[in-house]
Amino acid sequence: MKDIHTMTKRLNLSTRCRRSVAVLVLTAAPVWATAATPPERIVDMSLVELRIALDQGRITSAELVGAYLERIATVDQPAGGLHAVLAVNGKAMEQARAWDARRTQQSAGQPGAPLAGIPFLAKDNFDAVGLPNTGGSLALAHSMPASNAFVIQKLLDQGAILLGKTNLSELAASYGWYGYSAVGGQTLNPFNALRTADGSSSGSAAAVAAKLAPFALGTDTTGSIRSPASVTGTVGMRSTMGLVSRSGVIPMSLTADAVGAITRSVEDQAIVLDAIQGEDKNDASTKGITRPQSPLARGLSGSTLAEKVIAVVDNFDGANPEVDVIKRNAVAAMQRAGARVINIRLPKAFETLQPSVLGPIGVAEFKPQFEAYLAGLPAGQPKDLREFMSRLDTLTDKGTRTINPGRYKGLIENLETRATDSPEYIQLLSVVIPSLKRELTGLMEAGQYDALFYPTIGCTAPVVPGKTDPEFVCKSYAYAAAKIASTTGFPEVTVNGGKAAGNIPVGVSFLAKAGNDAKVLELAAAFERLHRARAAHKMD
Repeated sequence: MKDIHTMTKRLNLSTRCRRSVAVLVLTAAPVWATAATPPERIVDMSLVELRIALDQGRITSAELVGAYLERIATVDQPAGGLHAVLAVNGKAMEQARAWDARRTQQSAGQPGAPLAGIPFLAKDNFDAVGLPNTGGSLALAHSMPASNAFVIQKLLDQGAILLGKTNLSELAASYGWYGYSAVGGQTLNPFNALRTADGSSSGSAAAVAAKLAPFALGTDTTGSIRSPASVTGTVGMRSTMGLVSRSGVIPMSLTADAVGAITRSVEDQAIVLDAIQGEDKNDASTKGITRPQSPLARGLSGSTLAEKVIAVVDNFDGANPEVDVIKRNAVAAMQRAGARVINIRLPKAFETLQPSVLGPIGVAEFKPQFEAYLAGLPAGQPKDLREFMSRLDTLTDKGTRTINPGRYKGLIENLETRATDSPEYIQLLSVVIPSLKRELTGLMEAGQYDALFYPTIGCTAPVVPGKTDPEFVCKSYAYAAAKIASTTGFPEVTVNGGKAAGNIPVGVSFLAKAGNDAKVLELAAAFERLHRARAAHKMD
């Protein structure tokens, strides 16, 4: 098999911007002459199937990495491609071959670590040695981290191979322009080129859905893993706050920031979460929390919806009629599977968490936390927000070119933010959020609910700015439900519930009390099997 060669490809930006930004992309695809397993089969494999195939010697890590690099080159990088992958790790093939060499020295048939030899992608706000961590911003186009983010290091220590970085909404905030960054351009939805993959972990979701990697890391502050997973038919999870470290990731708001993964199945989600969770001395949220006593991936195959009590939340209906139908069909299917379903309406406070809680906290926290990250960057990089903005202005003509204007306006407003010592901010953290947690916990315990259930977002995937799609309908704010997990820190997982007009997937969510990550995964796995069986029956 030929080596994978990389080159510098300049993005389609203004001449001045093109001179300042470069990302690694594929220029030659591997030639598959002797592989026993064809690449199109390899990229279809689940993480369990990949583990078995690698351990049995039916595929090599180099073949696996090569199959994904070939697909990135042909599906993602061309002018009409998805633009989900922002940069490719030029050493991925070398690292895969090194893993293969080590593997041959081990005892035959000895099982490897669950993700050893398996490639993954990471959103471009994770520090990764050897690749810029741009956050999608031209001002950080040449920011080379000196160390890896905690979760990336954990994966590398277990033998996984970083394939590259994915595009995102700039600095992980969409401001209505989902999946667009000045560095990576516009990420498209693999199911419909008129639609985005939502945001901000747009590239990670689109890449997994398009089989550009078996899994990808993302971040979720107010829905940025769950929303993209919902509109790409993938599985995204926001775990209990503190289960997974955020250190080495460009911050948005550490009160709400979470790190997680996007996968193709619930089982794959559990495998990755088992691999990345752990205590980190550099992230106080990870200390002192109750951790799973056994692997989250264990026992999913036997999970069931029978006799489970599911509280179906009705507060967020009405934004899109097709989404409402998918919700009703999913509820009916759970009832047929033996679940006890109870329709509820949450207290009004849970409908307005973005403007009343998460928004003010985010405004207060962004500047000091972002500047703390900037201060730790190597020499030559901006050290505070004002220097960052000065550099950004030289590249974007003060926000009128290339950068999302809404994102730019938000950064300007953040320059004058000094609110982390305000009484309002302190009350939100010390009174309001604890009260909301107690209220939701009490509600779930009183009803003996195993989980809350609702569509992950109220509408289908947003239309790409500058394009029109008459099939897109959104009558009210679509993201209100996603703010519940972000505010409380409770675990939520989204799994595909069906498709709406335009071939757009629609995700549905299970949310449980803090620490019940295993429970939401079990419920989602049972639902996933149910949904796949229904889909297969319709095809017969």
